[in-house]
Amino acid sequence: MHASVLRYFIEVARCGSVRKASERLHVAASAVNRQILNLEDELGVELFDRLPGGMRLNPAGERLLRHAQETLHGYQVMRTELDALRGERSGHVKLAAMDSCFEDLLPSAVEDFSQIFPAVTYTIISTQPMEVPQLVASGQVDLGITFATRLPAGVVTVALAQLPLGVVMAPGHPLASQASVSLRDCARHPFLRSGTQPVFGPTLSAEYTAFWEAMVPAATCNSTPLLKRLIKAGKGISTFSKIALIEELRRGELVWKPFELPALNRLQVGIVVPNQRTLPQITQNFVGRLARRLTQLEQAAAAT
Repeated sequence: MHASVLRYFIEVARCGSVRKASERLHVAASAVNRQILNLEDELGVELFDRLPGGMRLNPAGERLLRHAQETLHGYQVMRTELDALRGERSGHVKLAAMDSCFEDLLPSAVEDFSQIFPAVTYTIISTQPMEVPQLVASGQVDLGITFATRLPAGVVTVALAQLPLGVVMAPGHPLASQASVSLRDCARHPFLRSGTQPVFGPTLSAEYTAFWEAMVPAATCNSTPLLKRLIKAGKGISTFSKIALIEELRRGELVWKPFELPALNRLQVGIVVPNQRTLPQITQNFVGRLARRLTQLEQAAAAT
């Protein structure tokens, strides 16, 4: 299957609509629909349930989605590694990410990449999750890492990991014995807020946004290391993806519990890039390696 067909399929799966996918891809809706139909004919199976409100992946489509993402990532890495063999080993990587990515994901990725490409330089910005896609779309950075919710035009997700938002607390906290945590549970305990803005808008979860805006936090701080220290000291609870907590969870220093809200449990962390301009080869190489590291963290999080 051609790479462009897989990209069309991934975008339709993400948007749940041929029309919305065509707008993001800047390709005619008829062309996108034709490619999806051809793909279903080639495989001999329908990939989507066609519903009045849009298109939803069926089990066959979900299986193909995993294959398509893996295939495109591998193809991208292969191409950029071939470029590296031709001597294209320098350049500048510009990226923005939410603060929790600075605990493990980005330090490991930059260290590993620097060993192979020591001449590469970096601009790395820590910012609020909802600001990351805008920085990519505006061209201020070439890639971003954030929760993959609603993305602006001109930005696409090239890698996703199931690393949803949950509630973090000290091991002895009263909520630590629960299987999941409700917003009502959170409201009964001191809450440490990770910034002045929620990590996503009300379209994903109006309940969480209302909770965020109504709470009187025990502290507001955009530093993940400081918040983790306060949580360990029993000063309150907070919300994080496991992407920021892998080592603390392994050592039993912190406890992570999922929310009872299904919308929050479906949250994924994604690598976002522009779809209207071609990234430098060295940046594409970095994205491919970063995607592999993100998958490794997803697997590590599932084991904690």
